[in-house]
Formats: sequence, structure tokens, C-alpha cells
Amino acid sequence: MWRRLVALAALAGAALAAPAAAQTDPRPALRVAVQRNPPLFDPAYSVSNVAWRVNHNLFDTLIATGADGRLHPALATAWRRLDDRTLELTLRPGVRFHDGTVMTAADVAFTFGPERMSGEGAPLRAQTRPLLGGIERVEAVDDATVRVTTRRPDPLIEQRLATFPAQIVSRAAWLAASDFQAWARRPVGTGPYRLADSRDNDFVLLAAHDAWWGGRPTAATIRFDAAPEVAARLTGLETGRYGIATDLPPDQLDRVAARPELEVAGGPIGNHRVLVFDQRHPVLRDPRVRRALSLAIDRRLIVETLWGRRVGIPNGNQFPAFGPLYIADRPVPVYDPDAARRLLREAGYRGQPIDYRINNNYYATEIATAQVLVEMWKAVGLEVVLSIKENWTQILEPAGRGIRNWSNAMIYPDPAGHAWRLYGPGSPVRRGTPEWSNDEFDRLGRVLEDSLDPSARRAAWVRMLAILEDEDPPATVLHQYAIFYGKRRDIGWRAGLSEQMDFRPANLSFR
Repeated sequence: MWRRLVALAALAGAALAAPAAAQTDPRPALRVAVQRNPPLFDPAYSVSNVAWRVNHNLFDTLIATGADGRLHPALATAWRRLDDRTLELTLRPGVRFHDGTVMTAADVAFTFGPERMSGEGAPLRAQTRPLLGGIERVEAVDDATVRVTTRRPDPLIEQRLATFPAQIVSRAAWLAASDFQAWARRPVGTGPYRLADSRDNDFVLLAAHDAWWGGRPTAATIRFDAAPEVAARLTGLETGRYGIATDLPPDQLDRVAARPELEVAGGPIGNHRVLVFDQRHPVLRDPRVRRALSLAIDRRLIVETLWGRRVGIPNGNQFPAFGPLYIADRPVPVYDPDAARRLLREAGYRGQPIDYRINNNYYATEIATAQVLVEMWKAVGLEVVLSIKENWTQILEPAGRGIRNWSNAMIYPDPAGHAWRLYGPGSPVRRGTPEWSNDEFDRLGRVLEDSLDPSARRAAWVRMLAILEDEDPPATVLHQYAIFYGKRRDIGWRAGLSEQMDFRPANLSFR
């Protein structure tokens, strides 16, 4: 027993020991194994799970969404609507950036301003248009007050200000950087941790920002180590190198749970795994082929065999959190291989190959799922060629592009913060060489975005869902997505309902 206790103590020391530079700090240092890290850290630039989990600890929004789904004060202590287009916010006094300077309304206005985000040619214009493009201007009324004016009445402006591209940055630090790349490699925010160091494809090191307005962080440092292979993350967790390991596939969770010093965290999040279809592919141009691809998928078999029934199949690309806009009577995607074969015959499909590009387990069970899908499609006569790529640039290369993997995260609980931002104008499927477009979908999306009439918004969304999933599908939903973590039991940390990893003091403790 004594030797066992000594061994467990040694493991805890390895996972939580402070690096040499931080030995004078009595707080632990936490190491997290991740499948990869972002190279740039501007909060509006990288739209991915690997960026969100890091950036959530570097930056704050004016308004925050709590675990209960409600809006809470953050950098703003209060807000009120002056009219249908104007929101006024009172800033929290004494908030300090990572460089020690005090945040003012000028920093907030700059964050959303033409030089960074809203102007023609601004480096973040394309990335921010789907969520923040309706903002006409943000003005500093005085040092402690900002006023946000939208182009049209916006029923969701408060929710938009609680999303990742609305995280506040330092105007002075931005202007001092030599260019955007230099800024994005060492940005300055107000979050509980500051960016101390990073190395591409290796690690990201965060250090405690002790002047954080929400209280002193509980870890001296948090280091995200890139370990692309699941085996490396698991072994590092078991040997004590890591305190938390991310993105574990379901078939490895029993291995974690079997060790007394470890436990499993996480589960389904506000995200769906989907397949995207390139409408400009010569075969996929016909919506009947895209519908056949969906009908040929036995989603229940995938959920049961690859996910151990730990995730479900949603009734379309929507969430119950949409509230009055959730279409509860919409059925789950149908598995009907006979109907798939019939549609392929009607479309005149003759076995032409369709390229299916995937990443190397960027998503949990990605390769296994893709292999199963190829066999299901083969069973109805579809010739789908699986191609494993090294990065997203290769996946999105237009030449020959057919099907690709993706996930659809709910940024805030409304279709405007989900399907509309993902498939509407300015969305990822429309930028660069577009994969899909639909004029009626765009017209209805503007109702969803601008109308203050709940019944009009619901009617628009019902029709948009029919276009997305029945008539002209740009994608098809596979299943709920989930993120599972292995962690040490002596680390008090709760996984949230999103890709973010929250290491604020209220959500991180060490026993």
C-alpha cells in the first residue's frame, strides 16, 4: 500500500509540477494533451475546436453565456436597449489587459472597428461577417460606456456579443504589432491566462494573469501539448505526464475508468458531426445524389458500434436549446437504401467516383466512421473514394472536391447562431471557392436574422430546414458530437457543453 501511494504521488507530481521558470509559484502547473493546437490566437481568426479551447482562457466577452444557457455580466456589468437598433453597455471598472494596461471603451470600439473587423480589407472581416456583420458601428460614449448600433433591428445582438469573435482585445497592443501575423502569435486580452509561449505543432503555454477581474487563477501555468495520436495522449495520461487528455474515442474510455487515479469527463456537446457535399462537383450537382448519400447511411449502427450509444441522432440540424424555434416533430434522418438506389437511377448515376476527404482523426472515430460510410455507400452502388489529408488546406482544395467531414457547432441557442452562420452568405461553405448556395435559403435567413416577430422567424426556419435537408442539401447530419476527456481525479475540472475548456478559478481546482 505504501509503495502504491508513493507511486500515485509521483504521478501527480509529474502531471502538475511547475516548470523551472515558475518554481517560486506555489500553484500547480497543468499539462493538457490535445490532438493539435492553433498556430494563431486572435479570437476571431481561428474558427475551430482546437482554437476555442485555448482562446477561451485568453479572452473575455462583454456578455457571457453561463452553464445555465443564460446571459451573464462579464466585461460589461449591465446593458440596455435604447431602441430596436441600439444597445448600450456599462463596462466593468478596473479591468486589466495581460500587459497591465486598463481596458476602456476605446478598446471595445476598436475590437469591432474598421481597422480590425468591419472595414473593407480588414484582416478579420470575412471571419466575423456571419455572426457580427449586422453591427453598423460600436462607439465609445465615455471611458466606461459603449454603444452598439446594428444596421437593422436585431433580436439577437446580446447573444452575438457573447460569442467568440466578440472577445475584446487591446487596441494599443494591436497597433504596436508589426503585422497581423505578429499580433495573432502574441495577442493581448483580458482573460484569466496570458499567452506565454508557443511552438507550432508542439505546445502552447499559458501563464496566470493574476490581475484578472474574476479572481486569481488556480494554476500557475497551463500547457497544451500536441499529441496527435490517441495512444500518445492515453499513455501520457497514465504515466502522469498529462493531467488531462482530450478527444478520446469511446472505445478507450473503459481503459481510463479502470485506473483508480483517473476518471472520464465530458460527453455530448452543442455540436453535430456532418458531411459536406460540394454542389459544384459534376456528380453532386444533382441534389438526388446528395439525398441518396444521406439515405444510404445507417446512423444508428454508427452510434451503437463506434460510439457505444453515448451520442444520439438529432432530428435534423437543430437543437432543443433553440426553444420556440426548435421543430420537435421533425423526424431524424431516414435510413432507406432502396430509396437511395431509386434516386441514383433517376439521377442517371453510373458509378462515377466521388472523392471523400478526411483528416487524420481530427474528430474522434473519424477514420473508422469514414470507412464504414464508404461501405454503406458501396452497398447502394455509390463509388466513393476515401482520401486522408494532412490538413484543412488540402481538404478544401477545390480541384476534385466532393465530400468532406465537418462539425456544426451551436455558437448561441438559435438557428441564426448555427445553421444560418454555417451555410448562409459569408459562411465557411461560401468563402473562397464556394461549395453551395441557395437563393431562397438566403432570403429566408434574412428574416431569421432581422425579424422581431417570433412567428415569422419560426416559419422561415421551418422552410430553411426543408431546403437544407430535403430539397437541396449542402450537407447531412450524422449524429450528435461528443468530446470525452481522461483526467486525474485530483484535478477538479468540469467539461462544458461546448468545445471550450474553461480553466477559470470557479472551474479548476487541485486536491
